[in-house]
Amino acid sequence: MFSAQEELARLRPELRYLRIKTQTQARANLSLRHKANEQDKIISSLIQENNQLRKEKEKLEQEIDKTRKQRDKYKGMIFKPNIQVANFLSKKKLGGQLNHLGDSRRLPQKVDEIKRVFLHHCPNCGNPLLRTDSLETHTVEDIPDFEEIKTQVTKYECERQWCGSCGKEVVASPSEVIPNSRLGLNLIIQVLVWKYSCRMSFEIIVNNLFQTYGVFVTEGGLVNILKRTKLWLGPEYGKLLAIIRGSPVKHADETSWRIKGLNGWLWAFLTEQSSPLGKDACYLTIEHSRGKGVAEKVLSASNRDDVLIRDDYAGYKNLKMNHQSCWVHLLRVSKEAVLAKGSSKEIRILHKRLKYIYHQLDRITKLPFDKKERSVYYQEFGNKIQEIIQTDYLSEDALKIQVRIKNQGNNLITAILFPNVPLDNNLAERGVRPSVIVRKISGGSRSDEGAETFAVNMSIIQTIRMRNQPLIPTLHDLLLKGALGNTK
Repeated sequence: MFSAQEELARLRPELRYLRIKTQTQARANLSLRHKANEQDKIISSLIQENNQLRKEKEKLEQEIDKTRKQRDKYKGMIFKPNIQVANFLSKKKLGGQLNHLGDSRRLPQKVDEIKRVFLHHCPNCGNPLLRTDSLETHTVEDIPDFEEIKTQVTKYECERQWCGSCGKEVVASPSEVIPNSRLGLNLIIQVLVWKYSCRMSFEIIVNNLFQTYGVFVTEGGLVNILKRTKLWLGPEYGKLLAIIRGSPVKHADETSWRIKGLNGWLWAFLTEQSSPLGKDACYLTIEHSRGKGVAEKVLSASNRDDVLIRDDYAGYKNLKMNHQSCWVHLLRVSKEAVLAKGSSKEIRILHKRLKYIYHQLDRITKLPFDKKERSVYYQEFGNKIQEIIQTDYLSEDALKIQVRIKNQGNNLITAILFPNVPLDNNLAERGVRPSVIVRKISGGSRSDEGAETFAVNMSIIQTIRMRNQPLIPTLHDLLLKGALGNTK
């Protein structure tokens, strides 16, 4: 047996070894703990960076989705759609529908010439043929031969006569002729129709006049013709403004228009036969500004009880009259939000709710007008609009639509309180479309005077179309009346 001292002496080296090893393990453990802390910091930093990158990715995906929609929109303006895809997506088949009665070109009511056609010999065997009274008819409608379509040059010899009673010399003026113009009224009307109705460029009009009629007019000459027609049609243009201001229901819209290469705006104000003057009217004006001052100037003499149908552009907000916001714009924006990638459940429910309200409003506004009954409907649907405004939406897409509805408020249901007020601004949209097509072709106007000329002439032509009047005879009367009025 070892004594305690001997046992301690025997174990002392082992204890020393264990003590050294323990200290070494402690230092290693401390080093690992430091490394672990550093790794935790790195992991935390990577998590934050990952979250930030995820947010940036979502933002970029939204921008890509928005850019893709813009690309598809502009592509649709330039390229024709894929007919096969369109047919596949369309529920309605192309061509004649089941049980649909076909309609072909109608025969002209007036026949200018009858020609009898017959054979002298059989085309098969050459045998002589006798004439008969059995006929087959074939009617052809054609334009005159190009060799026959030439201008008619008329030289008027206006006699200088003396009036013994007045003691003055008088000179006769030819009828149906514009004073001081070397071009006839029919040619001027043809230029107007080609430019504003057919949307031809000046280069094409110059070529058509020469190839069809043998008349050579320079592009500068065409510009001067349109400037003069602006002056002759000026009084009628002023009447259109009076009709717009006097109408109890009017529509307004605006679109971009380049003037001398700078951004400007084409404003369109329209009314249908609800006007007390009983006429449709389209009044266009091109301005450098999109500010509220333009709408205030055009509609300055309007009645406070009038209804203005518009989109949700803030430039119309302070006009002192009743406002009806366009439901088509609102439903279009909400539908785009529903179709967007990652759309929320809230926006889908809100869009369905808006469609249901619109269909109810559409049914009500088509019923015979009863003021008392309409007041009850107005209160009911006003509460529905307020319910949407006061709903606590969490998703961003639903909140955006809610803000639009909040900004418009009861302007969405003004049509309930008035007869013959539509829920959409389609009249103004259709009124702007012809000018948009011209803008795509020409790029806008090269001068302020050119912009004014376009606004006046296009307003007159669109108004004639809206009234279903014959274009050429109506232009003939307005131009002759305006030209003779300016010479007095």
